[in-house]
Amino acid sequence: MVLKTLKSDRTGVVEDVSASGLAVGVSGQRPVYWTRTRVHSVPVPAGFDGGQVAAVNSGGLMVGWFTAGGDPWNRTPFSYEAGAPAATLLPTGGVSGWAADVDDRGRIVGTVNGADRGAVWRKGKLVATLPVTDGQSITEVTSIGYAGTVVANGTIWNAGLEDYQSVVLRWESIGTPAEILGPPVGPSLQGWGRPALDGRGQVVGSLLSSVEATAVHWDPPGYGAPADVPSLPGFNSGQFTAISPHTHLAAGIADMRDDVGPADQAEVWPGSGPALALPRLADDQASHAYAVSDNGSVGGDAVDAVGDAKPVVWTCAMKQAYLPAS
Repeated sequence: MVLKTLKSDRTGVVEDVSASGLAVGVSGQRPVYWTRTRVHSVPVPAGFDGGQVAAVNSGGLMVGWFTAGGDPWNRTPFSYEAGAPAATLLPTGGVSGWAADVDDRGRIVGTVNGADRGAVWRKGKLVATLPVTDGQSITEVTSIGYAGTVVANGTIWNAGLEDYQSVVLRWESIGTPAEILGPPVGPSLQGWGRPALDGRGQVVGSLLSSVEATAVHWDPPGYGAPADVPSLPGFNSGQFTAISPHTHLAAGIADMRDDVGPADQAEVWPGSGPALALPRLADDQASHAYAVSDNGSVGGDAVDAVGDAKPVVWTCAMKQAYLPAS
């Protein structure tokens, strides 16, 4: 068990880790992947200037997006396999889009057309869009599970309030109507973070406001109201950003939303009991977890002693995890 720093430009972050140990993410604003600690670039096509790998499946298929014109939201989704001479650009109908996740069957999910439509690609082709009913809108598709279940951030129109409310949308399978997880929140709250789901359908996320965040989970089969997971001792906020496909290990970030609290700290949660902290790269410097794999590794970034955010992997994360003193 070790906190492993990966080779990178001055800054970088791990966005996903496969069970075989393949890590993917971004370094120096360009899409990369790592084998052990060695960094490899995803070939960036002409006309693009950067991008990010967002996810990888157990077979090594990577997905993400390229950027152009110095605009981080001018995006084009892609898929890529290690060592290939070029990435495959995924069709969006000529509008901006990005790929967020990929399952072990090669189904890629993401968002296109200014973040209002959910897309499903396979073998380089757009094969489906995620259906929504009147009053529902997709903000960002975030995760696909082993069985083809998909979750996204979205909104619904509340006629009584004459306003939109934030929800998590869940599709039992591609093509089925969206189920609303919630409850709906807003406009005083900021939404449900970055929802992710595992192979049995458990969804994790976080209820965000301007002053704090609460890590939450929705449990199958009935779902219902989300259950809270208390923040780490010494922190007033917690967020879950990822969950492993089959081992029910969630990862995320504990933080203090003020100017005097401790720096952010990566955390893990084994599915019951309290969330646990992961070691920092340097004392009093921030760390964040954005990925977790079935082999027990957690990926993210951690700030070193000179202030650079480095891509890191905590191997055997639960063996390193601890409950901080209050």
